[in-house]
Amino acid sequence: MKFIDFFSKSAVLIFILIVVLFGIKEKKNIFSLFLDGVIEGQKMVIELFPTLLALIVAVGMLNSSGVINIISKIIAPILNFFNISEVLAPLIILRPISGSTTTAIATTIMSEYGTDSSIGLITSCIMGSTETTIYVASIYSSKVKVKDIKSVIIIGLLGDFVGILASVTAYNIGIM
Repeated sequence: MKFIDFFSKSAVLIFILIVVLFGIKEKKNIFSLFLDGVIEGQKMVIELFPTLLALIVAVGMLNSSGVINIISKIIAPILNFFNISEVLAPLIILRPISGSTTTAIATTIMSEYGTDSSIGLITSCIMGSTETTIYVASIYSSKVKVKDIKSVIIIGLLGDFVGILASVTAYNIGIM
C-alpha cells in the first residue's frame, strides 16, 4: 500500500524525468519541443473555446430557468416504469451534457441520501457507466470540423441509456 501511495504522489515527477532522459538520449531540444506543444495547445483552446462557452451557458440556462425540474416531472412516469427513482432525473438529463454539473448533482444526492444507500450506489454506477456524450461529440467534431454528428449523438445517448438501465438493474438484482 505504501508503494502505491508513493507512486501516485510521484507519478508526474517520474513521467517528467522519463521524458527528459529520453530527450537527452535522442539529443532533442526538450524545451523547444515543450514550447511548441504549449503553442499548439493554446491554438486548440482558442478553437474550442466557443463550443465550450456555448455548452457552459446552455447548462447554466437549463439550471437557472427551471427547465430541468419541468423535464424531470415530465419523464417521471418513464423513470418509474424502469424502476428508476425520480431523484436521479436531473443527473440522467444533464449527464450527456456536462460532467462537472452532474458531479455536483451526484455529490448532492450522496450527501443527502448517503453513499451506501440505494440511490447513492446507483448514482455512483451511473456516473461510471455513462459519458458526457453531447459534450464530447461537440468538442471532437468542432476540432475535426465535422458537421453531421447526429448518428454519433444517437449511438452515444443509446449507450448512456443502456448504462443507466444496467446500473439500476445491477442494484435491483443485488450485484452491488
